Amino acid sequence: MKTLLIIGGTGFLGKSFLDYINEGKLKKIKLSKILIVSRKKKNLRIKIKINYIKSSISKIKKIPQTDYIIYAANSINNLENIKGIKNFISLLNENHKKTKILFTSSGAVYGPRKFLKKFKETDQINQKNIRSFSGYKKEYSKTKIIMEKEFKNLGKKGYKVSIARLFSFIGKRILINKNFAVTDLINQGKNKSLLKIKLSDSRNIYRGYMNSEDLIKWLVKILISSNNKCEIYNVGSDEAITIKELAIIIGKIFRKSVQTKTIMKNKTLSDYYVPSIAKARRKLKLKLKYKLIESIYQLLNLKSKQS
Repeated sequence: MKTLLIIGGTGFLGKSFLDYINEGKLKKIKLSKILIVSRKKKNLRIKIKINYIKSSISKIKKIPQTDYIIYAANSINNLENIKGIKNFISLLNENHKKTKILFTSSGAVYGPRKFLKKFKETDQINQKNIRSFSGYKKEYSKTKIIMEKEFKNLGKKGYKVSIARLFSFIGKRILINKNFAVTDLINQGKNKSLLKIKLSDSRNIYRGYMNSEDLIKWLVKILISSNNKCEIYNVGSDEAITIKELAIIIGKIFRKSVQTKTIMKNKTLSDYYVPSIAKARRKLKLKLKYKLIESIYQLLNLKSKQS
């Protein structure tokens, strides 16, 4: 039986992971215990023993010896994120070279893309690519680039590491976060006082939404495959859809029309954020089980017309 340490385990990813375990879908790893580093302890029902380390990763004094580590900590304070990774690395010892470690990065490290081309892991990552971002997103992307370099250095030192660049997702835990477009659209659909679903952004926005079940399955496989080469994998769906198309799908489910500003007719797309997942398919034999429409019906506890 194996042990797992999750750093930052009470957000969307952590809760989706625990859901995956509770539903009996974790087949690749036989876990006896999970340790969670989090500033806040939350009552999460799970069939496996959980021990909480109530602290932030920037203040923790020791990294427990476990078989696996998922580093998913993500503070809104990017300086805190840098302090966290520095502290984490400083606490690793030779025994941790037996541990397989996964770092959850972001597709934001590629920077914005205004043309129809999927991001590949071989695309160059640097600070210049993200300079057209503004505010928090720019600092967030910069921080993820810095953190990726730290994990690559760990690989060079003999640690078994991997990096997952996460894109866009859909699942029951997504409804907690009101900052996501899919959450806003579903909430508008559910709101009986609204006759229409409104889109406030007139840009052409493309996304690929990966089901949370596929997300966890992929992360587990990437975690298991961790080695000192520090392989990087895009994690997301390559099924591109515009936010307007997404709104229309949700509108049909709730029998509401979609009110939108005129979409820009410029041939250059304004915001294309869809990954190529060819590497994960080729090297790890990973597949997407769920199409977007299935994920939406699953999220809303409805029976899909495609099933």
